Amino acid sequence: MTDDEFDAFVNSIPESKLELIDGQLIVGNGLIATKLLLREILKGWSIAAGLALIDRQLCWQALQQLYPAAPFATDDHQHTQVQAWASQFTDYHPEDLSAGGEGENGRHHWIRQFLSEQIHTVSHQVGGLTLGRDFVMRLGENGFTPDISFFFGPPLNRLYNWYLEGPADLVIEVTRPAHVTQDREVKRRYYEAGGVPEYWIIDPQQQQIEFLRLINGRYQPQPPDSHGRYWWDSIPSLVFFPSQLWKKPTSQQASWELSVFGVLYQEPRPVVSEKSGLEHGSLPFIPRVALEPVPISFAEFISWCPRAKIEGSQDRLEVGDTRHFLGMALMTVGILETVKLLPPQDWVHALIEADENERNDATRKAEWWQIARQTAGINLARNEWR
Repeated sequence: MTDDEFDAFVNSIPESKLELIDGQLIVGNGLIATKLLLREILKGWSIAAGLALIDRQLCWQALQQLYPAAPFATDDHQHTQVQAWASQFTDYHPEDLSAGGEGENGRHHWIRQFLSEQIHTVSHQVGGLTLGRDFVMRLGENGFTPDISFFFGPPLNRLYNWYLEGPADLVIEVTRPAHVTQDREVKRRYYEAGGVPEYWIIDPQQQQIEFLRLINGRYQPQPPDSHGRYWWDSIPSLVFFPSQLWKKPTSQQASWELSVFGVLYQEPRPVVSEKSGLEHGSLPFIPRVALEPVPISFAEFISWCPRAKIEGSQDRLEVGDTRHFLGMALMTVGILETVKLLPPQDWVHALIEADENERNDATRKAEWWQIARQTAGINLARNEWR
């Protein structure tokens, strides 16, 4: 694979970000990315991986609802008819989900990493803590993983081992073309309603930053001062220099030598982590998959959600604990919509194969029990003879 082919592949898969929004597991830039990743994992790991987590009868029901005229049945003598019917879909074209891909990132990764390091350095002077995007910020029953978040603790928020309870004092999203709607509209709406005091949207491609401050429950755009500096209301002694963000280090200058923050003296405010709270793995993994979507609770999200790390190849993607992702994605998408992701003949083949394997397993178990009973009878007879 050439560098260009690799870049195209990376841009075609969703961003490695998992969030809980309105009871749905949201990947990357929205529900379309969740469906895209679900489809790619079912293709790479096989439909059987998904069938292991759901009632197969529901899959047959979904196929019957989507294709009422088809001869669906699970009886042996009708399997041939079903397979013959499904074979007609040789040119099946599923929904175009390419908009769920990560897309061009420009300097997204560099700016996110650079800013995170800068804020971490500043935190030693002003107090507070900065969190990366894998850490969850809880707003009600929603769980967001901002690119960067900075917080001071009570009374606005509390830090637990696996999440921040309440809005961070500052949230930053480094957007990209494929994520503009998610960051500027969807996230803005939820962050505003959730009480995030400062929300910065950074656009590396346009070299623009939108500073939003919560005033009387609504976000109001805030311009830099006449010298191009932005003063953060929560920390009057902290100043941000937006223009510095677009400068690239020279060959003699390391990135850490650039500074986008200036700090006047301020007594650091320590943050204490709470010991209680929800934990990863605290609930048994029992996904409730149905024909229609089933909401995921925040407790389930924290307990089940794998690390947001999508990796693999064009043939097979995986994400953290792939089994957990599959269960949560199936709950979010529902079986009816999941069945649409792949051709009908693929589902029919997988369902028939699973049914046959189950019957073969039952037959083998019956044979083993028969052998065990016969062996026990022989041993009993020998003991009595002795």
